[in-house]
Amino acid sequence: METLTASTRIVPTPHATSCEVAGETVILDGTSGQYFALNPVGSAIWQHLQKGCTVSALCERLREEYDVTTERCEADVTALVDHLAERGLIRLEL
Repeated sequence: METLTASTRIVPTPHATSCEVAGETVILDGTSGQYFALNPVGSAIWQHLQKGCTVSALCERLREEYDVTTERCEADVTALVDHLAERGLIRLEL
């Protein structure tokens, strides 16, 4: 997998379809047929990714919405992005 940097642009793949259910986001991978659920913070991240954004812009938005340090935000975003990329739900554009 590519190395994630602050300028990496993150875009959902066309086969990742999502909807909100009871305050969480459920993503269907149209290729594998698997479902993935995101908690409310993960859902906020997913919503920001819908039009594509960089890691830096995403972290900036999240720090405005949540009381979180830069280091913690970047670590959590990186972990979720890595997880979504491994499952083919997002595309990383370097």
